[in-house]
Parts: sequence; C-alpha cells; structure tokens
Amino acid sequence: MNASVWFNADSATVMSAALAVFARRGLYMVRSFDLRSAQAAHAACACPHHGTAQCTCQFVVLLIYGDAAQPVVLTVHCREAQTQANIVRDVTTFPDPRLSEQVMAALVEAALDITAPPLVAAAATPDAH
Repeated sequence: MNASVWFNADSATVMSAALAVFARRGLYMVRSFDLRSAQAAHAACACPHHGTAQCTCQFVVLLIYGDAAQPVVLTVHCREAQTQANIVRDVTTFPDPRLSEQVMAALVEAALDITAPPLVAAAATPDAH
C-alpha cells in the first residue's frame, strides 16, 4: 500500500479538509508537532529547500486515533502550495493496517474534496408559455 498522498494545496487547506473527513469517519487527530509554531521563537530560520532567510515551509506531525490500540502517525509537509501526507512506517512504528487504510481513504477523500469544483444549484425558473 502506498502510504503517501500529494495535494495541490497549502497545508492549511489540507489540514482543514482532512480534519473534516476524519471527523465524519469517526477518527480524531492530535497535532504533536508544528514547525511554524516551533519557529515562532526564532526570527531567522533559513529554509533548506529555498535558501531564503525565512522558511515558509510547514511540517506537522499528527497522531490519528480510531479503534486501534495505537494511533497512526502522519506527517504533513508543505512547500510552495504542494503538500505531502505520509503515514510513518519504520522499525519502531508499524501502524495498525486497518486504521492505516481508514486514514489513507480519508486522505484521498480530502484530496477529492479540495479539487472538486463547487456545486452550483441552478435557479428554478418558471416555464414561460
């Protein structure tokens, strides 16, 4: 299973859409780390991706809880309005497969919500005879 989803949107848009979908699916999210919050105390944090004096990237670590005993750890990295969400899998972290599938399905739904064109209701007009 591919444990990564790319979004053509900034991190705030992705986080908002993901939170809404997680809530609809009975999952809840805890923000464990937020790069912008960590940088708030530092005036000049050079960006390793852009070489700029002030980093405009965003990196967030989320804990996603469902019915499993342990949460799924999700990282969200945004750079230049491109956001990537990854389920963390390493030697110390192997997430519950069912919860991982639920998180991935929710992320795909969030991506579709972001890219879907807005629905426009046609105004009802009386027939002119």
